[in-house]
Amino acid sequence: MVTKNLAMTDLNFQQRLAIGIVVLTILTTLTLGFIGSRLSEDFLLIRFKDRMDFLAKFLAANCELGILLDDRQMLQRLAANLLKEEDVIRVVIKSGSGKILARAQVSDEPGHGMVQTPVILTTQSENLAFGTASSGQKTLGSVKIYYNTTGIEQLSHELHLRYGAVTLVIAAGGIIAFLIFSRSLTAPLEQLIEAAQDVAQGNLEVRLSEGTLPETRKLARAFNTMTEALKQSRKDLEQTYQQLIQQKALAEIGHFAVTIAHEVKNPLGIIKGALDILKKPDIDSETRQTMIDYVEDEVMGLDRLIQDFLEFSRPKPLSFSQVDLDGLVAHIVQRMNLEWKPRGIKIGYQTQGPDPDFEIQADADLLSRAIANIVKNACEASKPGQTVNISLSRTGGEIAIRITDQGPGIRKEDLERIFQPFFTTRAKGTGLGLAFAKRIIEAHMGQLVVHPNEPEGTTFEIILD
Repeated sequence: MVTKNLAMTDLNFQQRLAIGIVVLTILTTLTLGFIGSRLSEDFLLIRFKDRMDFLAKFLAANCELGILLDDRQMLQRLAANLLKEEDVIRVVIKSGSGKILARAQVSDEPGHGMVQTPVILTTQSENLAFGTASSGQKTLGSVKIYYNTTGIEQLSHELHLRYGAVTLVIAAGGIIAFLIFSRSLTAPLEQLIEAAQDVAQGNLEVRLSEGTLPETRKLARAFNTMTEALKQSRKDLEQTYQQLIQQKALAEIGHFAVTIAHEVKNPLGIIKGALDILKKPDIDSETRQTMIDYVEDEVMGLDRLIQDFLEFSRPKPLSFSQVDLDGLVAHIVQRMNLEWKPRGIKIGYQTQGPDPDFEIQADADLLSRAIANIVKNACEASKPGQTVNISLSRTGGEIAIRITDQGPGIRKEDLERIFQPFFTTRAKGTGLGLAFAKRIIEAHMGQLVVHPNEPEGTTFEIILD
């Protein structure tokens, strides 16, 4: 049953309609043919029996004199003459007492039917006294005619064959007429399907021809109107999208300018103050050296700021190679401990699992800088005496790097913004470190997820395949 339903679902509209028309045509013609053949057969049988009855009555009328005169030769001739009629196989003429007076036959077979008619003598008598007349009937004998229906059966069989041939001709004509007619219905539907597929692929220039039927003309006009509306909508959408891009670009430029101005203003103020002090002729050498150190520190800070903006706005393409993540993370920890250990912040590192393989395809330089940015963010959130823990593990095909600090944690309202460019909660900072790290990790087809710990601390998890 399921297979039959699936087979029906694979048929298109024209095929289903064709099957329906064929079945309906065949059933109709077969029904009409059966009824017609039965009516014809019944009509022929009735006419055949009427003919036999007529022959029997005709013979009975001719036998009246022969029975009265007991002229058996005449009766035999009458019987033999009747055998010349088609389908008559035996004729028997009997007297009133049942004695056979004449018998003629062409075959000993019993036959398919028999007709018997009495031979009746009609008499009249007159009453002369009263002037009246009366009539009476006297049965002299009987006539029996035996016959075969072979001819009728052959004729009926021939009628059946002809009805069958007519049925096939009508069915074939119906199918041909249907195919011609259905083509005018299915052709516009096929064109509509092809046009819809073109529209789905982005071609809005396709148009449907209106066809010859009123329904197909309406369908074509509605479809063409729809494609025109879609084309105009796409054009409007593209214009709106371009405007949004321009507005977003202007907003980012404005944000960038404000951030640059804010980040540059403080160092420039310090540099200007140091230069004002250096201009004084009576400053001692220690103060002069201190001011020079201030200027150098602020210039280096401005340089780092410019470098961060350039790296974020113009990231270089990735260059993949075989990288051992264990060695990469260990080198980052060793290098950053040199910077942060003197400040009282320790960076710990461990791997988990029985000697797992941490080899992956990656850009070692960019991935190292992304991990270092996250570690630096964790160190900046920590206080002296606290520890930043880094763990490396593999589960199936995934490698996870977890960086956990003991800082105050991230506020819930800031969780959705920490990866946005220029967002920072510190007085000093560009807010590009985490945004840069997320971009690099996603370029490696990985994920960067943040898990706020309770009651304090934060865990950043890097997931790589």
